[in-house]
Amino acid sequence: MYDVALVHYGEIGTKGANRPVFENALVENIKHALKGRVCDVLRLRGRILVKLKPDVGPEEIKQALGRVFGIAWFTLAYESEQNIDTIVRDVLRRLEEHGIKAKSFMVHTKRADKNFPYTSIEVNKIIGAKILESTGMSVDLENPDVTVFIELAGGKAYLYFEKIRGLGGLPVGVSGKVLSLLSGGLDSPVAAWLMMKRGCHVDFLHLHALRDAREVRESKVFEIFRHLSAFCKDSKMFVAPYYKFLEKALNAPTRLELVLFRKFMLKLAEALAKREGYLGIVTGDSIAQVASQTLRNIWSAQRGLDLPVYRPLLTYDKEEIIRLAKNIGTYELSLKEYKDCCSIIARHPETSSKPEIVQEIWDKLGLDDAVNETLAFIEMLE
Repeated sequence: MYDVALVHYGEIGTKGANRPVFENALVENIKHALKGRVCDVLRLRGRILVKLKPDVGPEEIKQALGRVFGIAWFTLAYESEQNIDTIVRDVLRRLEEHGIKAKSFMVHTKRADKNFPYTSIEVNKIIGAKILESTGMSVDLENPDVTVFIELAGGKAYLYFEKIRGLGGLPVGVSGKVLSLLSGGLDSPVAAWLMMKRGCHVDFLHLHALRDAREVRESKVFEIFRHLSAFCKDSKMFVAPYYKFLEKALNAPTRLELVLFRKFMLKLAEALAKREGYLGIVTGDSIAQVASQTLRNIWSAQRGLDLPVYRPLLTYDKEEIIRLAKNIGTYELSLKEYKDCCSIIARHPETSSKPEIVQEIWDKLGLDDAVNETLAFIEMLE
């Protein structure tokens, strides 16, 4: 079993005087992801040390750390003493335990503890000579079959044989909290995930056409929420019925119905965001991907909002979004059947709406009242 996980970050290292804030947030997120599976999580110079409980399997550690934003790469490692003879002994033992039968190798040492009596290059040469002598493997510094990594940090030596790529980005929470509209489609889950990657805590609002909010819990939308919440600790999901909009919009022009509904969603999200203290709204809009997402229709829907609307997918095409959804793990969930509100609204919307006309119709229909009435019916699903 491995002794520790070593976590390295990328962008956090550029944050200057604010770096400790980002590091502390990353430590807390790692603790949450690995709850019950670690003894301690410590900040070391330029890295984070995760002390593992002895009965924890490597795959569950890899899966958990693979969902934490802010990690450039990580590894599972063995702890050794900062004594060159002990390091030699432990490297040879671990190579044998792993059953590594490679033809070539290299040694790569990082010496964060500068008081260690050997330089990184000297450690590489000493350890390399012993491996050469004991195993018969040849040295290959360009394309080795196996690399022996050694890190000298925190008064210890850490040995490992692989680097595992992390999600990158910033730790969730450091950029504030936002409210994401969540539909049953491909786009909105990906948009929310991308905001998490930039350090936002993301909560969700879903408008449903079901008889009871509790039915949402049995739907794919709740599955998507649960999947995304693995990337963002303590994420919440709010649900609201859409029938108040339907009642008010019965006499709306058919070709503007979808634009009005999108405006309704944004206005409702803004009302909830103001009440709960969010810093903005997130949508999965992508320019001209569908008729309701032309620049003019986006403008018409957003006109009159006070809070910013973040659209991380604005310039992505559908293939790029699908690729991300597959990587994130929401693609198959999004393909499941579900009666989404937008699919009930008129299918052939105006593609070049005029914001002032949409606002005039909005006021005439009294849709601000529909927003306020719906706000009172919003529930949070645990």
